This record gives sequence, C-alpha cells and structure tokens, in this order.
Amino acid sequence: MDERLRRITAKLARVPRLPGRAKSFGEERHGFRLGPPLTEDRVSAFEAQHGVRLPAAYRRFLTEVGHDGAGPHYGLLPLRAWNQGGLSESGDLARPFPLRPTTVRAGRGWWERLGSPRPPFAGTMAITSQGCGYLTVLVVTGPARGRILNIDLDPRRESFFSPDTDFLAWYERWLDETADGLDTHGFELSLPGTEPTLADTLADSPDPDLRAAAARTLRRRPHLTPATRAVLRAAATADPEPGVRATAIRALNVALPDEELPVLQRALTDSAAAVRETAVRALAGRGTSWHARARRLLRDEDPDVRKTALKALEESQVLTEEDVLPLRDDTAPSVRAAAISHLSRLDAPSAPAVARAALADPDPVPRHAAVAIGIRRRWLTEPDLRPVEHDPDDLIRRQVASALRRMAARSAGPTSPRAGREGGPMLAP
Repeated sequence: MDERLRRITAKLARVPRLPGRAKSFGEERHGFRLGPPLTEDRVSAFEAQHGVRLPAAYRRFLTEVGHDGAGPHYGLLPLRAWNQGGLSESGDLARPFPLRPTTVRAGRGWWERLGSPRPPFAGTMAITSQGCGYLTVLVVTGPARGRILNIDLDPRRESFFSPDTDFLAWYERWLDETADGLDTHGFELSLPGTEPTLADTLADSPDPDLRAAAARTLRRRPHLTPATRAVLRAAATADPEPGVRATAIRALNVALPDEELPVLQRALTDSAAAVRETAVRALAGRGTSWHARARRLLRDEDPDVRKTALKALEESQVLTEEDVLPLRDDTAPSVRAAAISHLSRLDAPSAPAVARAALADPDPVPRHAAVAIGIRRRWLTEPDLRPVEHDPDDLIRRQVASALRRMAARSAGPTSPRAGREGGPMLAP
C-alpha cells in the first residue's frame, strides 16, 4: 500500500470520531463504514467483461482500501451499480466519453456541440449518488480518463468536472473537509486548497469559472479571516463577471458583520439582474436601511428581481398592501401571480377582488394562482368559478371542477343518517 492509500485509511478511521467535524451529507446511510476490498480476480473479471482497465487510483482503492460505503454524498456505490439510473444507454464502458477535461464546468448543452441528441455517458461509471437524479461519475475511457464528473440525468442540466486530479485526491479532499468542519453541501462544485489559496484564485485567476468556484468554496467555510473577507468584498463590487459578483455576495452573507452591509446595499443597484437579486435576498431580515432601495426594485426591469424584492420585504415583515397592488397589472405573468400570493399572506382587504379579476388573466400562471388561492381561502363563489369551468388549462379545470363539486355537496346539506349507501332510503330492520 502506497503513502496516499495509507493516509486515506488512517483518516477514514480517525475523522468520524473527531470533535467538531462536519456532518457529512448522507453519512446516516453509510455510517463511515467501507466494505472490504475486492479481490484482484473480481476486479479483473469486471474489466474483462467490459473491455476496460479501471483508472489506476480507483482500482488501487478498490483492491487495497475498500469498496461500497463510506464516501461523499450517499456513499460509494458498489461496482455492480456502475450503470446507476441507466447512466449509459448503451451500457458501454469501452466507448470513449467524448468530453475533454475542463477546469470546472462542462457547460449546458455540451453534447449538442458534439452532434449528439442527449448527453453520451458511455465510458463513465457511477461512483456515488447525490440524490434527485444527480450522480458523481468516474471517466473510465476517453480524454478525461480518471477524472470525476458531476452530472444530472436530466439533460437540461449542466455537468461539472471536479478539479481533483483523480479518485484518490477527490476522496481525500472529502475526508479533509469533513475533518475541518466545512459544510459538505456543495462539496461536488468546490475547489481544493487552503483559504489563502482560494482567496488568491478569486483575486487573480483569469478564468471566471475558477473565480466563481473559489468564492463558492469559501462560502462553505464557517470562519473567514479579515483578509479573505476583503477579497470577497472586492469581488462582490468589482469583478467583471456578474456570476462571480453574485457568488461573492452569497459567500459574504455567511456570518455577515454589520459593517459589511453597505457592500450588499450597493449591489442593489448593480448592472446585472442576478447580482441585484442575490443582494436583496441576502439583505432580508438585516436591519432597515435597505428597505427603500428594495421598494424601488419592485419596479426593476427584471421580473425575477421584482419577485425577490417582494419576498425579501415580506420576510422582513415590512411588505404592505400598497407595495403589492401595482404589481397586479405587471407585464410578467409570474409577477402577477406572486402579487396574488403576497396579498393573500398579508390578508389584504383587496386580495379577494384581485383574485377574482385574475380569473380572466390572459396567461394561465396568474389564473392558476387565483384559482388555487381563491378556493383555499374561500374567496371564490360558484358564480365566480363557472366562467373558468372550461378553462383551456387542464389543471385549472380539474381544480374548479373539484371545488364546484364540494360547493354542491355543501349546498345539499348533511346526508340523512338513514340514507342507504347509494343515496336511497334505508330499509327498516
């Protein structure tokens, strides 16, 4: 057993017992217990069956350390589960996975650029499940052989390469971060490195994906030095990429001291909608000085910013009926629907009338909100619902039909105790 394997074995025995360690997401399933190593014959048989040679780092782990159990997320999968969730439609490990390794993200729609109708995951094997269709896979064949890739079985989602050089680096980083008390949510998208190294990456890297990943990784650390927070403040206000600015704001928001609130407040006027939205979400519940600016965001050009401002003001318990009413006629259907929801939660006197008016909205999103909330709050009567009984939206029709049946049952009054099972008279004994 080489030095890396000895080190990992020792850490695996020690980390679960450390005081102050992080709770590793999914540990209730694997309990930090690793199954016994696989025999050389078992691994060789798997390789012969699929016509491949497993990457060296992973192969040595299987044959010298263990198999199936303790690991990131819900733990390492057994070798037999390599095609978890129908990962590879062809079930072909020998066919090269075409994607070349990148620093962090493969991007959305990468398979389309390769001329494929959906992500071709042949040449990869599942090694952990992250839940909800997310998997961690190991590239077995192709230009990224030996690298770890995080994927979603939904092809509309992005894929992310882990920055770790191989399986052992990835596995040891999980143990180290757990020992250091880092929040293990987000492990799959984080960078290895110390806090100063990550701060240097955020400040100096020419790659915006790496800068964003550095900020995202720093967010997972429970305590940051003043020097690191200064780097985050600079990134939140001056980085040329909106995604980096937004991620730096989220990192700053962890244990944010009052003296750093102005950084978030200035971000409310950022040129990028994603940054304004992140800032107003981060400010919810933090003092009062930002309320006036948040109310101006209710007229923001971006509908997501308008909705987030509504939510932040409500969470801070300062949202008023007067704030919401102008949005009942908003240009965005989702904002009109949000206005109905917020008026309902405020118990605003205007809420029933706004819901009734929205039943005639040209878009199904506000109509759905009006029907669902209006029925639940009993604002809508049978005459209100009859005009939407044949709404073109199937869900709305089902909700209205169900409500009308309940109204009819209530109007009929309680069933006589002597009524039979089919509503007829009950025969005397």
